[in-house]
Amino acid sequence: MADSLSVWLHGDRVAVIEEERGRLRLSYTEEALQRYPLGTPLLSLSLPLTAERYTQGIVRPYLDGLLPEGAARRAVAERFEVVSTDAYGLIRAIGRECAGAVVIQPASDPPPPTPTTLTAERVSDTEIADLVANLPSAPLGIDRRMRVSLGGVQEKLLLTRMVDGAWGRPVDGTPSTHILKPEVADYPATVENEAFCMRFAKHLGLPVAHVETTAIGGRKVLVVERYDRIVRPNGDVERLHQEDLCQATATSPEKKYQDDGGPSLRRIASVLDVATSPRSLDALTRMTALNVLVGNGDAHAKNFSLLHGHEGVLRLAPAYDVLSTLHYGDEKLAMHVDDVRQTNRVTGERFINEVESWGVSRRQAMQVLADLVDGVPAALEAARDETPGVPDELLELIKNQVALLGRER
Repeated sequence: MADSLSVWLHGDRVAVIEEERGRLRLSYTEEALQRYPLGTPLLSLSLPLTAERYTQGIVRPYLDGLLPEGAARRAVAERFEVVSTDAYGLIRAIGRECAGAVVIQPASDPPPPTPTTLTAERVSDTEIADLVANLPSAPLGIDRRMRVSLGGVQEKLLLTRMVDGAWGRPVDGTPSTHILKPEVADYPATVENEAFCMRFAKHLGLPVAHVETTAIGGRKVLVVERYDRIVRPNGDVERLHQEDLCQATATSPEKKYQDDGGPSLRRIASVLDVATSPRSLDALTRMTALNVLVGNGDAHAKNFSLLHGHEGVLRLAPAYDVLSTLHYGDEKLAMHVDDVRQTNRVTGERFINEVESWGVSRRQAMQVLADLVDGVPAALEAARDETPGVPDELLELIKNQVALLGRER
C-alpha cells in the first residue's frame, strides 16, 4: 500500500489507485462496497461502484479531469519534479484539495483533516498580490504545503475565506472556498466580461456561481465563490462532490471540444436524461440558450458539471465560466447547436431543433427560449448596473444575438 493512493470521500476511504508499469488501476474499498449499493456513481458516472477493478482507459480521464491543463500542468510538474504526462505522480503531489469532495493522497498518509476554514494560513493583501504575480510558475498558488488541484487552462488562485472575512491559503488539506481569476492579458476586460455574463445569467433566473470583482496588485481579478463548498458560520466546511461532463463520459480533457472528438450537447443531454431528474435537462436547455445569447463559444464538456447528492442522486451543477468569446472575435462553438458551428449563426429555429433532438418537446423548447428572451432587457440593465466598466459593445452584441434567436432560419 505504500506505493498506492487512497481516495477519500466525505471522510471515508472509498477507493485505491495503483500504477502498474505505467498503467493506472482503481479499486473500490470494502468499506465503500459495504456502505453503498453496487452501481452507485460514487466517484463518477464513469466509475460506478463495483467489486471489479477499473483500468487505464476509464481511470486516466477521471484523474486528468482533476488536474490543471496546458502550461499550468507543466508548471506543476516542474515544481514537483514529475513528468507532465504522469497523472498519477501529479495527483499524488497535489490531490489533497480537488474539485468536488475527493481527497487523494498517498496511502501511507494519515486520514485527511476535518474540513474547516480555521486551518487556513492567513495572508495579507501584499502576499495575495505576490501569489497572483507568481501564478505562471506556481499555478493555483501551490507549494509544498498547498497541495491543491483544479482543472482548466486559465491562471487561477485558490484561497479560503475565513470566518472574519479575511483571506487564507488552503494549506495542509484545508478546503479552498474561492477561485480568483486575474484578467487575461491578451483579452482586455475579461473580468468585467465574465462578471457581467454571470450576473446576466443570474438575473435571467439561471443557477450560477456567485462572483465579485476586485483589484489585486494593480491587476483586475474575478472572485468566484465555489458552489461545491458549503461553509458554516463556525468555519466548518462541507465539500459537495461533483464531476465535469468529460469525467462523466470518460473523455480526456484533450478532447473536451466537440470538433476534437468530445461530447456533443446531445450526448450531454442523453447523460442527464438517464442519470438525473428532468429539471437538469431543463437547466441544460436554459444554459445552452444563455451561451448563445452572450456568445460564449467556450462552453465545452468540462464547463458543464454534475453535482452528486446523497445516495447517488445527480443534478446539473450551476453555470460557471460563462464569458463572451464572441466579444473577442471568436465565433466558434465548442459544442454545435443543430450542426451550426458559430455562435452568431444560431437562429431560434436551429436552437429549438437542437433541444428537440434531446427528447424535449418543441413546445417546451419554444417556451424556454421565449421566457429567456423576454427577460433579457431587465437582466441586461441589472447586470450592467452591477458591473462597472463592462464594455458597451458587449451589451450591443447580446442585443444582436437576441434578434438572431428571434429569426426562424
